[in-house]
Amino acid sequence: MEFAEYSEILTNYVESWGLVAGILLPVIEAFFPMLPLVGFVIINVAAFGFILGYLYSWIGNCLGSFLLFLLLRKVGARKTNEKISRSKYRHTLEKVKKKQLNVLFLLYCFPFTPSFLLSGAAALANMRTEMFLAILLPSKFVMLLSLAFIGENVSSFFENPARSIFFIIFILLLNLLVKYMLEKYEERHRK
Repeated sequence: MEFAEYSEILTNYVESWGLVAGILLPVIEAFFPMLPLVGFVIINVAAFGFILGYLYSWIGNCLGSFLLFLLLRKVGARKTNEKISRSKYRHTLEKVKKKQLNVLFLLYCFPFTPSFLLSGAAALANMRTEMFLAILLPSKFVMLLSLAFIGENVSSFFENPARSIFFIIFILLLNLLVKYMLEKYEERHRK
């Protein structure tokens, strides 16, 4: 069997389970970072269309990251701290632990940053739940939107470069807007 046949079988399987599979796959990925989030997003977009595929991926990934945050806050502090201290990202994660929220936001925006470690660092920092959600939801919005766009338009990056450039500019502007809103949030809550 070729890759296209495997992906079609998997897409049909996810389609048959509907909303449950669309949300559950990204939830599972939050707990097992070796699983390919980009693959799950592409499958969701192929199975449910751009809007629903994106929405299911966003809900699932945010829910998974939030559940992981809560779990690590309750039971996994020591093991998470050990993983962070051995990670190649340890200096950046120390900034997260010191509650430098803009760093956490920016790292969550990048698709290949290990969100398991970010959620762990936020849990270790005893970050307030509201603050964690205020960072998680918009940053995952930006990151998963870019993955969904890639899933929807894998071939169009080369066929229609103007559309791709527009998308990149849109994501950068959205990123700047959310970063500005996050800075205002930090200023308001420091006082």
